[in-house]
Amino acid sequence: MQGKDLFLVLLGVFILSVTFFFCGKEAVTSPPPVALQNPSETHPPTLNIIEPPSSPVPLVSAAAALKKKIDALLVGNAIAFRLNSAILLPEGKTVLNNVAAILQEDPTVAFEVGGHTDNVGPEQSNWVLSEQRAKAVVEYLISQGIAAERLTPKGYGASRPITDGTTDEGRQQNRRIEFSIGAKGEQP
Repeated sequence: MQGKDLFLVLLGVFILSVTFFFCGKEAVTSPPPVALQNPSETHPPTLNIIEPPSSPVPLVSAAAALKKKIDALLVGNAIAFRLNSAILLPEGKTVLNNVAAILQEDPTVAFEVGGHTDNVGPEQSNWVLSEQRAKAVVEYLISQGIAAERLTPKGYGASRPITDGTTDEGRQQNRRIEFSIGAKGEQP
């Protein structure tokens, strides 16, 4: 039993030392009881209640939530154009109808619509084509009721590949439209 008693004493001294170190001298020593000094001056203890924030802070911003939905939609559904053209194919319009529905969930969020091409052909032609495709997407979304100031077209040509462009599959993946969170009113 003596070993246990010594352990408990050492544990008590440790706890008091840690409390003294982190909380100061007043945390370890207690003041004399106020009620015994002058009973007429005692006041009931006050509670410090911390008010919760007026509205909960969202874990994910509205813009990030919409971008995540659009990205998920575009994973298996490419926005299709005619070959070497900025003319949307019917299946591309179907995908954009779904994008428009997502964008209508929060009319305060703005996006950059980035057009990308593969690395085949002249670099300048790819830049122009990517810009034209981005503008075509923006124009179609505007026709579906999305405010023009929420969408900014930007062409990147083949400057931002997402995979190796040496295979047909890789080049197809690099030809894409991407939505990036942007600032409202960026469109010229």
